[in-house]
Amino acid sequence: MKLEMNKPMRLLLLLSAFLLPPKIQAENLIEAENAVISGAPLAQFQHLAAHPLYPYLEAQELRRNLPTLPAEKIIDFLHRNPRAPFSTELARSAYSYWNTRGEYKNIITSYHPEFADTEVECQWRQALLSSGRSKEAADGIRDLYVTAKSLPTACDPLIAQMSSAGVLTRQMIGERFRKAMNEGEFAFAQSLRPWLGEANPDAQAADTWIAIRRQNLPISALSSIQNSSWRAAAIGDIFYRQGKEQAFDAVNIALQEKNTGVFRDAEAAAYLGKGLSRVVAKLAQDNNPAAEQIFELIPAEYHDKNPTLDLIAYQIRSNRYPQMINSLEKLGAKEGNNAEYQYWLGKACEKTNQKDKAQSYYRMAAAKRDFFGFLAAEKLNISPNFNDRPVVRDAIIYPQVMSYPEIYRWKTFLRLGLNARAEQEFSALTRKMSPEQTRIAALLAVENGQGFNAITLLAKAKDWDALSIRFPVMYETQIRALASKNGISPATVLAIIRKESTFRPAIKSKAGAIGLMQVMPATASHTASKYGIPYAGAHQLTVPEVNLEIGTKYLAARLEQYGHLAYAAAAYNAGPARVAQWKENYPTLPLDEWIAEIPFYETRDYVKRVLEYERIYEYLLKMPYKPYSSNKTMRFW
Repeated sequence: MKLEMNKPMRLLLLLSAFLLPPKIQAENLIEAENAVISGAPLAQFQHLAAHPLYPYLEAQELRRNLPTLPAEKIIDFLHRNPRAPFSTELARSAYSYWNTRGEYKNIITSYHPEFADTEVECQWRQALLSSGRSKEAADGIRDLYVTAKSLPTACDPLIAQMSSAGVLTRQMIGERFRKAMNEGEFAFAQSLRPWLGEANPDAQAADTWIAIRRQNLPISALSSIQNSSWRAAAIGDIFYRQGKEQAFDAVNIALQEKNTGVFRDAEAAAYLGKGLSRVVAKLAQDNNPAAEQIFELIPAEYHDKNPTLDLIAYQIRSNRYPQMINSLEKLGAKEGNNAEYQYWLGKACEKTNQKDKAQSYYRMAAAKRDFFGFLAAEKLNISPNFNDRPVVRDAIIYPQVMSYPEIYRWKTFLRLGLNARAEQEFSALTRKMSPEQTRIAALLAVENGQGFNAITLLAKAKDWDALSIRFPVMYETQIRALASKNGISPATVLAIIRKESTFRPAIKSKAGAIGLMQVMPATASHTASKYGIPYAGAHQLTVPEVNLEIGTKYLAARLEQYGHLAYAAAAYNAGPARVAQWKENYPTLPLDEWIAEIPFYETRDYVKRVLEYERIYEYLLKMPYKPYSSNKTMRFW
């Protein structure tokens, strides 16, 4: 990451910010910004110019006076602040204005990829195209047009202009059409249809596909699509949308296509995997052995996880362990390295008296930090592997990150309760960081009570091994006290919070659950009333102390009711009535097989993750190791 100014200048700037108490300085800047928005001249606040928040005032002044200011002033500001969120907002306004006026040079001169979101990039490419620089405008356009999940409306003029100019080829439009259909953007896909032209194979394929989606044609019409890329993508989409309802027809089509090469099409492999997996799930849930045939047609590396687990559950129910080995050993290299699949391969080999092979698969699973890795370690009677790689305060990188003005602005906004702005600053700060800087920024997030930001940041960086950051121990004093009071482990409470909210106290789910432990208002009211907990209504569930007390009591009640965290976690996620039914359906299954039979994907994953996170928190809290097999409420083997 490049510094925008030399270190002495930056330190001088930060030193000047503390001439007044920090909170007074910051509040003055926020008041000044509001005044600028309302029309006050920026010159009135020059005494605050050395403060790190001052660029917010400048940006507001520039946006407000865009038509009357020299373009050079805006360009200079954008050059000086390439990474800041206020630069993105200013560029959106300025680029739209300059494109309308034909002032393309200003856009091209000021553009910087660090502040460019998709909208800004589209405006920049439009300026290049309008300036006759079509080759530069087209460079990388496929990544923007085809790969991007969605495009803002600000990109519409660029897309129309590029289509008319022939910069967007019919091939690229076709790729985008196929992606939109498979992403469920049906209306957007239909809007692209005219750009494919008429009386050509692509247009005919699109029309057939749309007609099948509208159910104006049967899915057997898929075979009339000649181009293999189009047919593979359409098959994947239609199977995904309609495969469960028309599984018989889907199976026939899949088997007919087996030798045509369509399943080897590189572009459509992911679409096929998604669509065929949906058919596998339906067949497996119906105990239909054709599930194994269709599973084998899915291109390597593109099996969807939940349908694969449905297939495993069917094979366990049907005692088809040889077939399980055959299915799972054909997974691609990446998927085959999954601890859960390796565990089931180990068990399948164990069931078929292949002891050495079973031990080999269990060892592979046990090498990983995963619920099934922990199960495999117990099977082998070895210690679980946590693969922990703690973050240390590197003597060079830590001061470097701390010196960025974005850090000061982020911490200031947190202190003032301006969380949305704090999020913007943190996102801008970390967008282009090196892996080493990313780990330090994640450490800072945890130290400032922003566990969610730390978890999200490391996930984006695919840094999975900094456990004390990915699994922060927040609200520790209260959690330990409540856990002791209710006779449960603090690691269990932390595991629920980590899975439910990633430590965001104000989060609300679509279903209406609120806060750290994602408590439903009705559950909170009932629990508080039953156990005499002071409670004034749902608005209190965003208060950590209230949420933790009610949530911990409810969790303890479920643990007391069921005796095992697998049951209690399932009830916490899906409700006690469903767990009662699942227990009745499978009263004697061991832990691993009972989890495999959970019919709800979300709950099945939830239970596994909570059991895994509990073990990780036991490790972080230095608690004694407690084997899964030590709980006699449910069989382990």
